[in-house]
Amino acid sequence: MSSGLELAMRCAGRGWWVHPLLPGSKRPAGNCPRCRPPTPGGRPPCGFPDLGAGGCGCLAAGRYCHGVRAATTDPELIRRWWRGRTFAVGVATGPSGLVVVDLDDHHHPLSERELVLPGIDLAAVPEADRVRTGVDVLELLCRVRRAESLLHAPPTLTVRTPGGGVHLWYRAGGARFTQGAGRLGWQIDVRAGWSTAVAPTTRTSAGCYQVTGPESEPARFPRWLALELTRVGLRSRDPAAPPPTRIRLPRPAARHRPHDAAAYAAAALRREAETVASARSGRNDQLNRAGFRLGQLVGAGLLELDEVHQALTEAAALAGIDPGEAKAQSTLRRALQAGMRSPRTIPSPGARP
Repeated sequence: MSSGLELAMRCAGRGWWVHPLLPGSKRPAGNCPRCRPPTPGGRPPCGFPDLGAGGCGCLAAGRYCHGVRAATTDPELIRRWWRGRTFAVGVATGPSGLVVVDLDDHHHPLSERELVLPGIDLAAVPEADRVRTGVDVLELLCRVRRAESLLHAPPTLTVRTPGGGVHLWYRAGGARFTQGAGRLGWQIDVRAGWSTAVAPTTRTSAGCYQVTGPESEPARFPRWLALELTRVGLRSRDPAAPPPTRIRLPRPAARHRPHDAAAYAAAALRREAETVASARSGRNDQLNRAGFRLGQLVGAGLLELDEVHQALTEAAALAGIDPGEAKAQSTLRRALQAGMRSPRTIPSPGARP
């Protein structure tokens, strides 16, 4: 057996779904012109993945034209794909139940400080100006969240890439995530869902993906890091779960106020709740702003505190914030109380919210 076939079989034996990569490359192999998009990221002429409408039949025929979506653990299929070829090995992270945190080392300058850890206020963190690599950024995230360095705990399968980066391999533990570059932090790529990670010990033209350290198995994905992926919008909703309920928007408080003021409050509540619910980064910051603004209307007697708190809690849940997360609840309570101490002046009749 070729080294690529041996590695592919070992990965499949671990329950990892594999597919061929071009020899000496990180790019998926393709063997059918109909399955090659005319432009990167474009729709292939075969119509994949719309297989039910006369689209591509390559997957059903046991071909590997569609890269990560063709991944398999079938030994016979793997032998057929790699026999007589020098393909490298890609691992489909989502089907394999894996999350790979890819820490780059690209040696290019940081364009904006806000991109170091999107959604996290680093104004009082001087170390943010000294980060140079994805490892630096992940270490900074660990310090900000007061967590132990992920380079040491929990011990997990760690791979040094030919470019000097690091891959940290984890078991997703039943949680579903999607891939994202730079969403968690600068020079950090999250490989999950329909994403490919180069199998450990694979050799490309740039060098070898070398396992470092004593740990040979992926550790369970840390819960606090899973919450971070949720915060930045990389958590996938379980397709079997019921659709999220609509936000129950409270009515304006039953006070003797002019009709236009009540309408203003209702429109402001809807706008703030929808903004929180649709947030994909900086969610706690958005929740803080919305809580303060609506707290001002509570202080002015236009909205009821309990109902506003419930509406923003439901909106935050739709955005992926755990409703029971202590930090989020504390942020919301403080924001509402601060707003109530500074009641908003009611606009004059005809003013737009």
